[in-house]
Formats: sequence, structure tokens, C-alpha cells
Amino acid sequence: MNDRVPDFELELERIQELLREEKITEALEVFKGLNLGDQIEVYNQLSEEHQEEFVRLLPPEEVAELFNRLSDAQAVDAAEHLSSEALSEILDEMQPDQVADILGDLPPEQASEALQQMEDPEDVIPLLGYPDETAGGRMTTEYIAMRRHTTAAQAIDFLRQIHPDHEVPYYVFVIDRERRLCGVVGMRELVVAPPAKLVEDLMDPEVIFVTAGTDQEDVARTMSNNNLSAIPVVNDGGQMLGVITLDDVIDVLKEEAGEDILQLGGVEPGPLLDVPYWSQRISQVVRSRFTWLLTLFIAETLTGTVMRHYDEEIQTVVSLAFFVPLLIGTGGNAGSQTVATIIRGMALGEVKRSELLWVLWKEFRTGIALGVLLGVVGYARALLWGVDWHLAVTVALTITIICIWANSVAAMVPMLADKVGIDPTIISGPFMSTLIDATGLVIYFTLAAWILPQL
Repeated sequence: MNDRVPDFELELERIQELLREEKITEALEVFKGLNLGDQIEVYNQLSEEHQEEFVRLLPPEEVAELFNRLSDAQAVDAAEHLSSEALSEILDEMQPDQVADILGDLPPEQASEALQQMEDPEDVIPLLGYPDETAGGRMTTEYIAMRRHTTAAQAIDFLRQIHPDHEVPYYVFVIDRERRLCGVVGMRELVVAPPAKLVEDLMDPEVIFVTAGTDQEDVARTMSNNNLSAIPVVNDGGQMLGVITLDDVIDVLKEEAGEDILQLGGVEPGPLLDVPYWSQRISQVVRSRFTWLLTLFIAETLTGTVMRHYDEEIQTVVSLAFFVPLLIGTGGNAGSQTVATIIRGMALGEVKRSELLWVLWKEFRTGIALGVLLGVVGYARALLWGVDWHLAVTVALTITIICIWANSVAAMVPMLADKVGIDPTIISGPFMSTLIDATGLVIYFTLAAWILPQL
């Protein structure tokens, strides 16, 4: 075998050069010679105009593979520029759950026309009624299910007829005549069983399942905790509706992690979550960042207000100002560490809402330990700067109290936010740092007024 993997950078430059020369056909041939992963990388670096041309000129089955790997937002952007007939041919090559994701975000008229021209719209229509972030919105209606009285030989004969690209290759689900979920059989059990053995006798009746309305994060957690590669979705009557597979869960985890990271950084994830960095328009980036920057900018004025309130104290003891960056930085860092720890614990199901007081007690004690250790270092550092020992004591006590305060607040706020139905990441991160900065200064100047003889 003499095939070799082409150098990606060289191929990218070659495609870009051909596009500059308006040789779209030649560029497309080079593109088709790349593996799918490299095609995604190239596609993300093309202009919108060239992306539209590539999608329009590629065969439907190749566009379907491309759409499967692109984010939902990118696939929808590309689909919007296709005719209903061309779009329906592409969607016919895709899994029903992926089709539903695209149709659900397209303009209603275009989605309706494309759906009507598809070969098997009945597989997609039931999925369109479920919210995107639920099990119903994530499941596929293509799964392997058999009746209880099917023999192992019959089951294996049936599996031989299944298309190799079928999405659920690991489990056979067992249903009754009303399509109620009765059990599950692994492929290995079928292969080693006597040919006349009934599926009913081989199945495990204790099936882990989710309902159509289950939140996608809970689905991912259930599959992870039970080491499942697929999980059935049922309605309230126990009838099987579809299956969620491991690749769907990976997508969920990537989306949720990306959303949390952006929100912790004070970025609104909506317009950017599914868009690669180099495909993000400046207007999108500005829109996603401005609101939170403005909010934090206004909140940061609290720090300035506190400084102005204690203006006389600062003028009396100028050395007080030396330690302001150190103190607010320590408080913000301590709070950020606690917030990250608590949100991670909540995401993994290790920390529950009902455990608020226990979490607060643990972080309070952690804050004392960290505060004392950092306070000793702060005291020594203040003396090395040649300030009065009274000010060194003030700095040490402030660091200790700020650590306790930061840990306690950062432990409570995410859990309280979750309790009232607010995403904890939204009010954490930069917002938490701003709050602790302002309150930390109040603690500092209050202690200074009490300890320093000059004041």
C-alpha cells in the first residue's frame, strides 16, 4: 500500500492558492482527497462564500459526513444556502437525530419543504417535538429491538441484515407487543447462546433507561456512572422511543464544558458555543463579551467607591495603599479556586443542594487554614518592606479574614444559584472576584482604623 497521508499545511496552502485563482473545481478535488478530520480543519478556515460553494458542489453523501462533524450552528449556516431538494438529499444520508438538530434550527418554511422531500421523514418528525437539551432531543429513532420470544438464531440472522453503519451495535433491546421496554441483551450473550434459546431467557430485565424529558446532563451522568455505551429512552408508559449513544454524550459533555468555561470567563456562550475560533465574526465576539464586561465594569466601581470612602485613612498612612493589590488579588484567587471546586463537584453529582451547610462548614475551615498560612507570609513580607509592625499585623489579619470570607461566599453562591434555577457559572468567576475585591477592601480599612494608632 503506497498511499500516504498528505501534509495538511501544504494541502491547505494549495487549496487556498487554487481558490485565489478561482479554480474551484481543482480546489475541491484536493479537498476531497483529504481525510475527514483534515477536511473539517480546511472547511473552518474557508471564507463563507467558499464554504457555500464546497457544500453546493460536493456529493450529498460527502456533505452529510461533513455536517455530521461540523457543529450544529455551522451545519445550519451551510444548509440555509441550499435548495430544499439539495438539502433533502443530504439529510437522507444522515441519522434522524442529526437531521432533527438541523431542521429544528432552520427557518420553518425551509425546514418544512426539506422534510417533505425526504425519503423517510417519519423517522425524523417525532424528534422535532423535543427540546434540544433533553433526552428526546438527543436520541435517535434507529435502534435494534426484538420481541421476547425471538430465538438467538433468529436474532443473529436479523443482525446480519443490519447495515454496518447502524448506530447501536452493542445492545439488543427487548420489547413486548406494545413496544414497552422489557430488557436488554448484549451481543456476546447472543453469539454464545444455543440457537434455540429465547431472547427472553438471555435478557437482563434490570434496564437502566431515561425518559424523553430528562435533561441531557443527567443522561450523560447516568451513562458515565454506569459505564454504558447506549441508553434507551422511553415515554411515561415505558414504551421505547429511541436510544442515546456514546457519541451523543460526548457531544453533550463538550457543549456543557465549553459553555461553563465561557461563562466562568464572563462570556455569553450563545452565539459562540458551536463556532470554531477562526469562524467567529468580530460582531459575534463583541456581542458575547460586551454585556458582561459592562456589568463587571460597573461592579468594579464598587472598589473605587470603597477607596474614595477611606481616602483620609490612605492619605494619613500612605503605606496602606501598598497592600491593596495583594489583598484583593488574594481574595479573588481564593474565591475562584473555591468556585471552580464547587461547580465541578456539582457537575459530577458529588455535591448536592441539600449539603449546603456541610459544604460551607468545610470551606470555612479550609479558609481558616489557608488564611493563617498566607497571613504569616503576608506579615513577614510587610516587615521586609519596612512598614510599621501595626500595619504588618493589619495585613496579616486581613489576609486571614479575606480567605475565610472568600471561601465561604464562593461556596454558598453557586449552590444558592443552582437552588433558585440559575446556572452557577453565570454568577461565578469574574463576578465573584469583583464582589470579594470590594468587600475585602472594607475589611482591610476597617481593621486598619481599629489597629493603627495613627488612625
